[in-house]
This record gives sequence, C-alpha cells and structure tokens, in this order.
Amino acid sequence: MESLNFTPIGYFRNSMDNPNEAPRQPNPDLSETAGYIELAKDLHFEDALRDLDGFTKIWVIFQFHKNDHWNPLVQPPRGSDKKRGVFATRSPHRPNPIGMSVLDLISIEGLKIKLGPNDLLNGTPILDIKPYLPYVDSHPGEKIGWLEESAGEKYAVSWSSQARAQLEFLESQGLTQLRGFVVNQLEFDPSDAKKKRLYFIEGKILLAYRTWRAEIQILEDTKLVQILNISSAYTAEEMGSSEDRYHDKGLHRLFKARQSP
Repeated sequence: MESLNFTPIGYFRNSMDNPNEAPRQPNPDLSETAGYIELAKDLHFEDALRDLDGFTKIWVIFQFHKNDHWNPLVQPPRGSDKKRGVFATRSPHRPNPIGMSVLDLISIEGLKIKLGPNDLLNGTPILDIKPYLPYVDSHPGEKIGWLEESAGEKYAVSWSSQARAQLEFLESQGLTQLRGFVVNQLEFDPSDAKKKRLYFIEGKILLAYRTWRAEIQILEDTKLVQILNISSAYTAEEMGSSEDRYHDKGLHRLFKARQSP
C-alpha cells in the first residue's frame, strides 16, 4: 500500500492533555477548551495567513497524535448500543488518524491563531487550515443515518449553587478540565454505566473524574442532568498516607478545608 508523508505546519496549544477530557465535538459552552495554533517559523506562513482574518470560522485538519491503532467497527460514545463501521462515525481510531473540526477564529497575531472552544488536545499536530464557507459547507437538511434515532436525546447539564462554587474554586486552583469532562460525559446517555465511570451508592449517582466525584441527578422528563455536589474520592486513610500517586493531594486538602464548617 502506498505511503504518504505529511509535515505538520504547527501545533495546537491548550490545557487538555488527556483524550477523555476533550469534548466529542467543539462545544461553545466550554470556553476553557479554547486555545491557539502556533505555526512553524521560517516557512513563509505569515504570507500564507494573509486575508484569513476576514473569516469567522475555519476548518482545521489535524492528526490524532495519541492514537496508535484503528478499528473497523467502533462503539460510538452515544446514540447506539451496537458497534458501527468506523467510516460512519467520527471516531478518532481511524486507518489514517486524521481529524477535522470547524472552529471559531478569534484572532491572528503573527504565527499564533487564537481559536474558540474546540475538541483538540494540547500538542495536536496541525496539517492544514482552510476557511469555512457557509454557502458550500453547510447542509442542515441532509440525512444523518443511524444518528437520526438519537438526534433529540441531548440532555442539558446544570450546576447547583453549591456545585458551581466548588467547581469555580477548583478551576481557580488549576483544575480546568473538570467542567468539560462532566458536560462531555453527561450530555448523552447520562445513566449508561457501560460507557462512563458511574457509581450507584446509597441512592446516589456519582460520576468519576480522576480522583474527584460529581454527584448527579438525572431528570428524564425534562432531559436535564443536575450536578449537585463535587467531592474528593480519597478516604481519610488515603489522605493520611504520604503516597501521592497523582500529585494532587495538596489540592484535595485545600478543597476539604474549604468545605469544612
């Protein structure tokens, strides 16, 4: 089979390093996922960017650099209980690990292209950039295949006043990926424990993110998921241990102290 070689024109930068932190698609409500493309120097890309600032959206072609395999059949994260052909999905596990996203173009400063909320990870190699043309690229009335069944199944995600205050404190301490992870996990099929780390304990539903837990309430009638509370997953015994595998016990201590009356 013929082999083709591509050289990245630059790299994407933001705070999302792990695949499970990124949205399935760009989500305008997740401003913390915003970032920028830093193009390579000394390749005349300043000229290549000329006139692009007149567009509000761009196509970004990139490499799924953290994937090392592909599958002909994949289990979609939502909308299906059975595996689908990879070419009928947006799965990152593809024969050639190439992705594309339509993103908001915020500004261009030299070789830095600032973008709005997106679904790219930090360090993503960028292969190409093209302007988004609504009269060519938008076809809202077309069929969407097997996804027709779940098109109306999106849940709204809201935060109680307590959970919002807890989240804002954690974000102020640098834990900026939690909000996006929670929304990403709960917008579709929020009660599906096969596709997400859900724990059902003493009548509570807990969503796990690293060493944190978000208590949730699912209101099926109104298609709403409410985040009631955020808590540490560490036990008192674990907090007393000197072992700090994830290097985050300092933040947990601050969090616990803040929650104490």
